[in-house]
Amino acid sequence: MDKQLRLMAAQIVVESKLSKAAKIQMLNFIKEDASDAQIKALLMDGKIVKLDEQAEEIVNERFNVSEAGGRVAKLRKTYMSQVGNATGTPLLWAAYRKLRSLHDTCTKRCGTYELNTTRRQHCMIKCKVAKLEGQLAAAKKADHKKEIAKLETQLVKAKAALSKSVQSFKDRGASEQN
Repeated sequence: MDKQLRLMAAQIVVESKLSKAAKIQMLNFIKEDASDAQIKALLMDGKIVKLDEQAEEIVNERFNVSEAGGRVAKLRKTYMSQVGNATGTPLLWAAYRKLRSLHDTCTKRCGTYELNTTRRQHCMIKCKVAKLEGQLAAAKKADHKKEIAKLETQLVKAKAALSKSVQSFKDRGASEQN
């Protein structure tokens, strides 16, 4: 089993609204008892489930499809951000984020130097939606048809990502405060 996946599952538990005792119990389950398929189900759906052999096959197939995008990719981004920051590259990371914040209001608004947690990613998506809505309003006012079409397509994709992010928070029982 990929240790990264267990670490990402543990991160879901840590970010949840569970009591401290429940978090400890869940973390022990993830560390010692959970099967690979149960970890994958937790990463995809935010729930611990009991699985039979046939259900494990289905979970593994779903996981292989979802690995490229969605929740697992988002969690992997968070984990890699934390690992990169902790392994001796914080100076490069800080310089990169500072440059981004000079040219990107979303980076500044969502925490220039915050680790790339799911909460920060959610904030970035919400900010992108707001930014696109503003650009679309300006394009409509100026009657730039090509720009309007391009921005509407980008806005649909951003709103779909925001919807998935909101659902992810609800599935985990976490609050979406950004």
